[in-house]
Amino acid sequence: MDPDANHRHKPSLAVIGTGIAGLSAAYLLKEKFRVTVFESQKRAGMGAHSVDYVSNGITRKIDIPLRIFCRGYYENLLALYDHIGVEIVTSDHSGIFSDETDRVMLHYGNVHWGPAHFSHPKGRSWLSPKAWAIGLQSRRFFTRAKRDMGQLNLADLSFGEYLQQSGAGRDFVETVLLPMMSVTCTCDYQAVRAYPADIMLEYLTCGVREIGIMSAAKGVDDIVPRMLVEANLRTDCPVALIEPHGQQLRVVTKDGADERFDHVVIAAQAQQAAAMISGFDERRALLDRIPFEASSMSVHTDQTILPAPAQGLSPVSYHIPQGSSRAEVSVDLTKAIARLAGQETIFQTWNPMRRIAPNRELARVDFTRPTVTRDSRKAVNALRESQDQAGNRLWLCGSYMAEKIPLLEAAVDSSVAVAEQLGAAIPWKASAATAA
Repeated sequence: MDPDANHRHKPSLAVIGTGIAGLSAAYLLKEKFRVTVFESQKRAGMGAHSVDYVSNGITRKIDIPLRIFCRGYYENLLALYDHIGVEIVTSDHSGIFSDETDRVMLHYGNVHWGPAHFSHPKGRSWLSPKAWAIGLQSRRFFTRAKRDMGQLNLADLSFGEYLQQSGAGRDFVETVLLPMMSVTCTCDYQAVRAYPADIMLEYLTCGVREIGIMSAAKGVDDIVPRMLVEANLRTDCPVALIEPHGQQLRVVTKDGADERFDHVVIAAQAQQAAAMISGFDERRALLDRIPFEASSMSVHTDQTILPAPAQGLSPVSYHIPQGSSRAEVSVDLTKAIARLAGQETIFQTWNPMRRIAPNRELARVDFTRPTVTRDSRKAVNALRESQDQAGNRLWLCGSYMAEKIPLLEAAVDSSVAVAEQLGAAIPWKASAATAA
């Protein structure tokens, strides 16, 4: 008996893109379909921009950008990682906040106690009235936010409107909350304020302050191959066109290759998906309503951008010039990421505003990320409805397609939804149902 006969008789399915959405979709659908994965980069997407860092005789891979997460919000991501055997470790992301003159406004560290962690002032923050005021305003904000999460009208408010109506303290909002959420959401302060209030508060009240941040112990290079088992991966193969062709979909790559598939999952960003599809005018119009913002990330060893010597600082440094639309945020990777301990200090800086010495820079990557508004939420709901129609063969999958901040969890949520619509079993849900 031909062991591949059953596989060849499965319907064919193409996945476009190898971010976490495409990888998880390919993994979840491999039992029901013959999966072909298209990636425009020379490497699978989650690790497409990773760089090697060599110091003290040690070589380690640095992921660009960092992939961090927490329990309480990343339910499907953590279930997926547990299912495929990804080791998870704690990651310290306590911070220091300074202004355009490098004056420190707040400095705190974290202490871990079992599964929880606690924040405490560091350095001169012990004696700073502003730091203590920020701490008090923070506690008031999170106490009220948890209480307000039960209110149905939060979906009708933007996050900016919520901040105004809730009376959130100005020092806390401008010094801590907006800078932290701008880097979390990879956007400017205005885009943070435009988020629907319920989506933003769901993240802020999920327990991240009490539980802390985690990351994959061995980085994305340990994750990608675990999710591409049984998939036919084609790298350096950008897709130019996806259009209906009888009962199938036609996929044409930019090098002229032309194939037919029973189903296609587009796990690319909304603007990229809109540029690929033809014959789906309504969906293209909806995709055009998904906003996105451009960002830049630098990996470097230039310590001159810090407000003080690196040795005594918390891992994350927020540079917040007055009147700026975003923060400049630098993570000391040797402090925050366990596998990089023992190497010389190296940073990953989001939105670099100040000059980084060229001889100190290992890599600089420009990228875009989606954001959420009340209008884009309506567009996404309409896109999801279009996928519920009988006979649908084109599936949109990505962080913008979930009712969450477009982070790793939203991307996996979207792939789970597509897999379930295509009749695939979600292994961790099946295990939970069996245990119950």
